[in-house]
Amino acid sequence: MKPTSDLAPTTTQTSRADRDHRTGLILSLLLGLVLAGVQFAQPQLHDGAFWLPASLHAICEIFAVTVAVLVFAVTWHSYRPAQPTNLLLLGCAFLAIALLDLAHALSYRGMPDMVTPASPEKAINFWLVSRLLLALTLLLMSLRPWRPLRSYRSRLPMLLATLGLVALFWVLGLGFPDVWPHTFVNSHLTPFKITAEWIIIFLLAVAALRFLSAWRHGLPYAAGNLMAAALISILAELCFTAYNNVHDIYSLLGHLYKVASYCLIYQAVFVASVREPYERLAVAIADRQAAEQRIEVMAFHDSITGLPNLALLQDRTLQALAAMRRDDTCVGLLFLDVDAFKLINDSLGLEPGDRLLRAIGQRLLHGLPESATLCRYGSDEFAVLLPGLNGPEAMAEVPQRILDLMATPFEIDGQLIPCSVSIGVALAPNDGHEPNSLLRNAESAMYKAKQAGHRTWRYYDAAIDSEVSERLHLLNSLRQAIERSELQLHYQLQFELASGEVVAAEALLRWQHPELGAISPARFIPIAEESGLIVPLGEWTLRQACRQAAQWRTAGIGVPRVAVNLSPLQLHHHSLEDAVRRALQDASLPASALELELTESSLIADTAQVLHTLESLKRLGIKLSIDDFGTGYSSLGYLRRLPVDTLKIDQSFVRAMATSTDGTAIVEAIIQMARSLGLDTLAEGVEDQATASQLQQLGCQLAQGYFFARPVPASEILTILTRHEGLRGA
Repeated sequence: MKPTSDLAPTTTQTSRADRDHRTGLILSLLLGLVLAGVQFAQPQLHDGAFWLPASLHAICEIFAVTVAVLVFAVTWHSYRPAQPTNLLLLGCAFLAIALLDLAHALSYRGMPDMVTPASPEKAINFWLVSRLLLALTLLLMSLRPWRPLRSYRSRLPMLLATLGLVALFWVLGLGFPDVWPHTFVNSHLTPFKITAEWIIIFLLAVAALRFLSAWRHGLPYAAGNLMAAALISILAELCFTAYNNVHDIYSLLGHLYKVASYCLIYQAVFVASVREPYERLAVAIADRQAAEQRIEVMAFHDSITGLPNLALLQDRTLQALAAMRRDDTCVGLLFLDVDAFKLINDSLGLEPGDRLLRAIGQRLLHGLPESATLCRYGSDEFAVLLPGLNGPEAMAEVPQRILDLMATPFEIDGQLIPCSVSIGVALAPNDGHEPNSLLRNAESAMYKAKQAGHRTWRYYDAAIDSEVSERLHLLNSLRQAIERSELQLHYQLQFELASGEVVAAEALLRWQHPELGAISPARFIPIAEESGLIVPLGEWTLRQACRQAAQWRTAGIGVPRVAVNLSPLQLHHHSLEDAVRRALQDASLPASALELELTESSLIADTAQVLHTLESLKRLGIKLSIDDFGTGYSSLGYLRRLPVDTLKIDQSFVRAMATSTDGTAIVEAIIQMARSLGLDTLAEGVEDQATASQLQQLGCQLAQGYFFARPVPASEILTILTRHEGLRGA
């Protein structure tokens, strides 16, 4: 939390200060109108009038002296290290003004003699010094920067200098009245007196203009009030240039205006020295309380979804387990993982991905029982606590309800995003007696649900532990497989059915584990995709395949092109295009010698980013194909937009041709659709001559499978090619 500076008022303080300033300006305007009215009606109000007797004059001056002393007292006693120096200067000046006004009041005609006889001139002398000091002080305040006092010790010299200055004027005014110029002769003001008043008016006018500029620029002090005080003081001085009798209406107005200006200055000082610090303190306290509340929310709630986090879930699980033992009930814990969220997040972007998580959380909140606690466990993982269950049957309907809630796609940024979850269920006390074990077992059950094909749920089973441990061991080994040279590529040749010529070799990743032996891609590829390791694995595969293709071209081996599979995560990763460019450049391989195979599932989020990436790759000269076509989310709409060259017919359809007419019909439909779109077709999994001939008759151009060649290491490709050429020649 950023602290509030003493010289940086809050928005509330600023608005209140503006209101105070406007009030001061309105007051000065009204007082100006009163003076104008008096000037207009002067003969009726002035002739023979006795407006300011000595008693009323004494009351006005006592009030003015009291306010001036309060200005000094507030600024002096509210001192703090960050207080602007100008406030102390103003306070000390008003102490001097108070003492000079007191001397003026005691010297007024009609008051008892003090050292020397009371007279208008002696009173005017003290008055002029007081008003000149006020004008100079306000001018200094308007010109001098409002900076904090540097040293506490500088206060005392200010006070001593003030008292010394006052003592000097008291001595001169009381003991040596003849040294002063004449100001009041034969009941008239002298030119000196009037000139002095106009000089004071000029100084006050300059100060008022400076305060106006400061107020308009929002400087951090009560510039508006000080400007209003300067304006009212100008009105007072105008009164004291116009009176002919110290008791007339102008003299009364001048004294009243002086009191009004002092009050405005007191308000400015009080606000700056007392009210604003307390307001800042109140704001600081409120900010601290709000910060404490935010910290508490952050400690127990997720920052993206606003749902309870793991810490709050564990606390509530402890409470639920304690109640379970007391009431002889059960506690259920569900672990949810959003299927293929990495793919969705990479295709949409981080912000839309966060909005999707929030939407999932809100939908689950509205569909779960009121007693449930929904928690965001991790990036794309949620947990649901169900306390006080009467038995396993009471919980069985909840995971199915969640699956039904997730069946409707989410609309994010105008796109409909299908989304599903895999759910693991653990039930206390059988599956755990404390929060961590219950949560761990629910997570293990969730992995079992994922293996069952996603969008389903599974109960925890003790046998799952060994599977999870094996999975984790496999994941850790896979992280080191590249460094340990445990991975290698095998290549399966692809042929043209009509001519029998080799058109490409598909690169297939293989893993030879030093302890476990050969590990099937069906086991480690899903783990790599879920963990994100598929991106570095895919880049390694791409580099190795390009190098091998370049070596074949250099050696004159007839493999025109190498085909490399792309995972959905690779396609939606921002670095794909750069990785392809680097692999081609490092191997000195032309782009036309590379083919990238995409799965239909990778195109489920048909975003502008995916289309842009594919179009960029296509412009390089790279061929693109869709692998396992017919098993995903096919539609003519996206096929028409995608810049692909070939559809690879999934081997399940090819094998079905030998056993059913439906299989043949499906393959024929795919071939006809591809032909209508100007695409080639390649049949996967061809294992006999009859299937190859039938495919050729249906119009399929390309094929691969065990009938033609099995996947082999790169070193055996030449042998296969030589044998194949021999068979063709025969």
